[in-house]
Parts: sequence; C-alpha cells; structure tokens
Amino acid sequence: MKFKKFGLIIVFFLALLGIGSMLSNVQSREADQLLEAYGLSNSTRYIDINSRQKVSTFLRYLTKNYPKNKIQVHLDHQDKNHQTLIWANHTIISLPTEAGRYFSADDFKGQVSFAVLGLNAKVKTLKTQGNQYVVLHHRYYSVIGTFKHYRQMKQDGYYLSTGPKQPTGQFKLNNYQIIIDASDKVIHKIAAHYGGKVRTPLFVKKHQIHRFSVIREILLIALFGLVAAICNLLLALIDWQTVKKTSLTGNLLRNWLINRGIRLILTELLTMVGAYFFLCWRAFYSKPDHLLWLLIFSWFVIIWAYILGILYLSRKERRRA
Repeated sequence: MKFKKFGLIIVFFLALLGIGSMLSNVQSREADQLLEAYGLSNSTRYIDINSRQKVSTFLRYLTKNYPKNKIQVHLDHQDKNHQTLIWANHTIISLPTEAGRYFSADDFKGQVSFAVLGLNAKVKTLKTQGNQYVVLHHRYYSVIGTFKHYRQMKQDGYYLSTGPKQPTGQFKLNNYQIIIDASDKVIHKIAAHYGGKVRTPLFVKKHQIHRFSVIREILLIALFGLVAAICNLLLALIDWQTVKKTSLTGNLLRNWLINRGIRLILTELLTMVGAYFFLCWRAFYSKPDHLLWLLIFSWFVIIWAYILGILYLSRKERRRA
C-alpha cells in the first residue's frame, strides 16, 4: 500500500509540474512576441523614412508634436545590424536581464547614453575599475545590463539609449530602420510628415494569427489537473480499503480518516510548494505570482477530490449497512 501511495504522490507531483509547464509555455509565448521586438507591443509599425536629419532632430519633433501620446522608438542600424538605439517618452516594458537592468524612462532624458548588451554582443567593450563600457567612435557608453539568453532575442546585439541631448542623438536618421510603437493615428501622422511608408512587422502579423493558440495549453492544464484528481480518488480508495481491514467504527473511524486526510493535505501542500520552487528554477515566468495562484487553486480542487471520494465511499458503506 505504501508503495502505491508513494507512486500516486509522485504522479501528483508530475501533474503539478505539467500544469506549471503549460503556464510557462503561455507566458513564454507572450514574452517571445515582446522579445522579438525588444519590448514593443502589437501597435508597432515600421516607418520607411529617407531623411538625413539627426536622430535628435527626429526625437525633438516627436516630443514637441506628441507630448501627451505614449511613443517608443527603436532604431535598427541598416549596416551595423547589431546596433539598436532605443528611446521612449514613457515607462517601457522591462525586459529580463542576466545582470544589471534594462532601460528606464530617465535614461532617455539626460545627456548620457547607456548600453544594454546581448550575451554575445558584437561590439568592442572595455572593463575598468569594475565597470564595463561599450567603445564606439572613440566614445564610452556605460553598460547597465546584460540580457538573459532567449532565442528570440538577438544574442549578438547591443542596445544604446538615445535622446535629443545624448551623443547617440547625433547619428544620422537615414542609417536606421525606424520602428515605432504608438497609436495608429500618431504613426500615420509621423509617416505623412516625413513622406514615409508604414509597414506591419512580421512579429505583429504572427501574433495576430496565433493569438488563440493558448487553447491547447489550457486544455492540457485541465488534463493534468484531472490526472492529479484521479490520483487523489485512488488515494481515497486505498485509505478506505485500509480502514475496512481495521474494522473501526464511530468516532474512531472518523478520527482515523481525519488524521489520514490531514496528513495527505500537508504532504500534497509540501509537494505543491516543491513544484513551485522547482518550476521557478527551471522554467520562465513573466509573472511568477500567476504560477503560485494556479498551483494553489489546483491543489485546492485536487484535495476536494480526495474528500469527496472518502465521503462517497462512506455513504455507500452506510447504505449497504
């Protein structure tokens, strides 16, 4: 009996891992869509602009004409395809870093440009006195973070903050592919001002096609939950068969079942906590609290499967008597 119960607890643990893994797939897919555009949303568009303006002039135009609109700009270098300039007039999505941090809104307002690196960034760097710098055109840009490894992120890329007052603002606009995340109305106004064309990025098109692809993960979460519930029904049956052999009745029977039930609840609670920490260690979650609540909900439902199983067997026995 003990080996059977231990085996069912193992299956219960694996079912929780399955539930957590499916949630990780859902959150990873959502994160992938963001990471492919470095934190941009589905409102993102390419604008083809052939202008020899400085980047700073373009950013001043955006700041002056759209002060109340949330705009985020990424500029991918046409030739140096590892370099991306980033600017925003609001707080942007913080992408996961292996060390340090991602850009904040304040990084675009000052006169100093900062850098965030891919794990294998193809750019000259210098380490001195415990600090790392990107060396570019005889200038030094302080590295504030390094991205985690995700296949959707350019591992060999490096990212520089830019702004109207920053050194990177002196770069020429026509050297870059302009990517803008803003409302559709604002994007088309900007394109019209510069006589440019608006295009939809591939990552946005893919997300629109596959936005309902999480249905499979939801069904698998329900399936893993069902497997765990069946395990608890079998545990209820094993406990009932054990109590039948003891010939306990009345309060003794009730106390024995309560004792076994509490032991199972505590065992599966510890198993659930172990599954949570294991999944946080081995899988990606953009919102770990969602994993915790999902596991708690699953544990609660599965425990009820055991309780209902005991109640059903008890009533069935009374009817026979």
